Amino acid sequence: GKSIGNGFPLAMCVTTPEVAEAFADSSLHFNTFGGNAIACSAGLATLKAIEEDNLMENCRVVGDKFLRGFNTLREKYEFVGDCRGLGLFMAMEMVENKTTNKALPLYHFSALHERIKDHGIFIGKGGLYGNCFRIQPPMCVSEADAEFVIATLDKVFGEYRDGVLDVESFNPNK
Repeated sequence: GKSIGNGFPLAMCVTTPEVAEAFADSSLHFNTFGGNAIACSAGLATLKAIEEDNLMENCRVVGDKFLRGFNTLREKYEFVGDCRGLGLFMAMEMVENKTTNKALPLYHFSALHERIKDHGIFIGKGGLYGNCFRIQPPMCVSEADAEFVIATLDKVFGEYRDGVLDVESFNPNK
């Protein structure tokens, strides 16, 4: 998830009343960061900045831009599978092809991931088979940032498609 203390160690839990009531009279729970005055001040300041800077709307607008761009890449490249997300929590699945949807081999994915990092873009990886890019930028990310990321992914994916990217150097069986 996103940091709710903007760098200050602060955690929260969101649940239903039924789940919360189940823990009310139990010693089967713990908290990592207690509710103290400094933590509460950091949390309130973060919430205030989110509201004043209209960051929730920014998440919607920029997240939509990212997903539109990712889906354009999906249409362009046979190895870009499902693109999904909401707001700024997004994932792009890399597959051998769209017919089988078989996960892209890990060393191919690693070559793509490293090449993207060479361009100064740091994105996560995950998924059951380790073949998904996890894109979770900060809430203040801009539309220009999204355009840069999408253009860079397009460039790197083109290098991969055209055989320019050195995938074999990542092959553990070589």
